[in-house]
Amino acid sequence: MKSKVNISLSLKVTIIVFILSAVSVFSVLYINISGLDFINLDSLEEYFAESYYHKSHAILQVLEKSIETAENLDNEEFVQQKITELINHSYNEVNQIEKISVNKYDSESEKLIVFASTENESIGMESDPHYIDGVYCNMKSYENEHVFYITEHEGEKHTLITIFPINLTGEVEGTYELVISLNSLYDSLEAKTNWMILISLVIFFVSIIISLYLLRRLIVRPLLTFKEKARIIGKGTLDTTVNLNSRDEIGELADAFNKMAKDLKESRDKIEEYNLILKNLLNQKDEFIGQLGHDLKNPLQPLVGLLPMLIEQEKDSNIKEALQVMNKNVEYMRDLIFDTLKLAKLRSANIKLDFEDINLRKESKKVIETQELYLRENNVEIENKIDKDIIVEADKLRLAEVLKNLIANSVKYISDKDGKIIIDAKQEKDMVTISITDNGIGMTKEELKKVFDEFYKADRQTSDYYSTGLGLAICKRIIEKHGGKIWVDSKGPGKGTTFYFTLKNKTKNN
Repeated sequence: MKSKVNISLSLKVTIIVFILSAVSVFSVLYINISGLDFINLDSLEEYFAESYYHKSHAILQVLEKSIETAENLDNEEFVQQKITELINHSYNEVNQIEKISVNKYDSESEKLIVFASTENESIGMESDPHYIDGVYCNMKSYENEHVFYITEHEGEKHTLITIFPINLTGEVEGTYELVISLNSLYDSLEAKTNWMILISLVIFFVSIIISLYLLRRLIVRPLLTFKEKARIIGKGTLDTTVNLNSRDEIGELADAFNKMAKDLKESRDKIEEYNLILKNLLNQKDEFIGQLGHDLKNPLQPLVGLLPMLIEQEKDSNIKEALQVMNKNVEYMRDLIFDTLKLAKLRSANIKLDFEDINLRKESKKVIETQELYLRENNVEIENKIDKDIIVEADKLRLAEVLKNLIANSVKYISDKDGKIIIDAKQEKDMVTISITDNGIGMTKEELKKVFDEFYKADRQTSDYYSTGLGLAICKRIIEKHGGKIWVDSKGPGKGTTFYFTLKNKTKNN
């Protein structure tokens, strides 16, 4: 499974602001540019060069009026003079006039021939053909009083060609042609566009900086404050408060946070008070149980020693059976008192255990040997799988008591004739986990929850009537005094049970 990459809130906010600012600025830029149809040169020409259309037309009208008659039109020297005067006229302020030509129609060649022009080398030659709306224009294309405007673009060169028909006799005899450079116009547009892009970029970055500052001040910084205060509260300092002068959702969150911290502190104070009361009650209970145990143990001692003697001497079978029942009950009372006193003693903070490094396999083997007769009587086989090199830190007598109780508990609930118990241990860093598994009748989920409760007895057919219900509770207290933990697992009724408990690992090179 791939690990998730953690991205800080600040970085997320930065990315969002960057994207939103970029979209906004470039949207505005695009609208401005698209509004001018910057990409479409034809539309751009119509938008920016419209005034030049009229001025070009006006220049050619001045030329037409200066020639006036057909006779003047036939006088090449006169026409050339008028063109020169026009070039020197103030109309040149419109922009740079590149060429003015007067083209006349040659009936023999059926072509337009340059009759007079500012370009002397072109006089007498065929006029440059032009394509209007994608169609090559001959004389028939030039209608009376119809002006054609043609723009040409070659690299960085931009020109406006204006063609005006010559009509001094009632028929089109040729054309006036004016070529004006639009380079300065396009250079100006390019400069303006560059400035617009530059200003947009400046606005873009300024908006990002301002947005990030405001977002960090209004959102990120308060959230970081919440994070730090939550960390402090997590360490137990519940009188921490968040001081934010904000009249929005952040401010409401701060108020809710402070109220939560206050409620937690009040709840903790109450719990500590209840814990103190409970601790006192438990101590009183243990003192009461200890005193009661001693008071009950003394009257029982004579009975424990006397009843076996009476049973052995009694000849009447009925009386003997009654004495045996009485002896069992006395033994049960004795075990109950001893176990109760043991629990009370284990609860005490003053109890001291004699810790030492113990070879777990050797110690468990000794316990198994002491239980050998009990195991054989119940037809239960036990297998010790503990590694011979595992060393644990424990009180030897207390550890033996835990192992005996757990083995006896397993034997008690093995109903089959061929019962089996497996003892094993597994090293896990600083701890060793010991397991005792049987093939007995197993446990339900409800029984698993209560099995370590004091005086709890499972309601099962094989349950020993004379069991005190304190054995597992004693095991739990002993293991907890060792700094370990104990738990139980079962897959269900009829599927066996496994008890686990942990001890500190002292194995070399564990």
